[in-house]
Amino acid sequence: MANYSVPLLYGAVGNAYKTAGFLWVLTTLRRLQVYEAEFGQTGSYASTDVSCQWDLSRAATPTLAIGTLVSANPYDPADTAAVAQFIQNASAEPTYTSSGNGLALKNWGINQRGSYRWRALDDGDQIIVPGTSGVGIGLRVLSPSGSPFNQSAVGTISFIER
Repeated sequence: MANYSVPLLYGAVGNAYKTAGFLWVLTTLRRLQVYEAEFGQTGSYASTDVSCQWDLSRAATPTLAIGTLVSANPYDPADTAAVAQFIQNASAEPTYTSSGNGLALKNWGINQRGSYRWRALDDGDQIIVPGTSGVGIGLRVLSPSGSPFNQSAVGTISFIER
């Protein structure tokens, strides 16, 4: 069991959800436990405050997702490389699950100048990604105000492989 982190990034927050990070199980069937997500916006702020809405949802068919493939950073350098896959700055979205244990596992609205940290309080509070090929979770963002500013979505997801 090892702990890893992956960096979120989406280049231009707009008025439609765009994935800043998508974490999934590829072929080695290990369960993932997401225990922390930190996120916010950076760049030129609008002169009047606007909101950003962040959404953490389950997804499938990661083959539809196109973005920058990023290797997870182990918190302990003696740990092996993560088998989970991760992309940031998606230019094509994965298919998000719309029913059952699907959309909006977590949903936050924050000010453009703010940042947020979600952390599982206890061991049983983590968000589980089952050890099933092609299943994952994505953290995505939008600004209902559109793009009145030049901001990037940034942050980190921390997870455990079991």
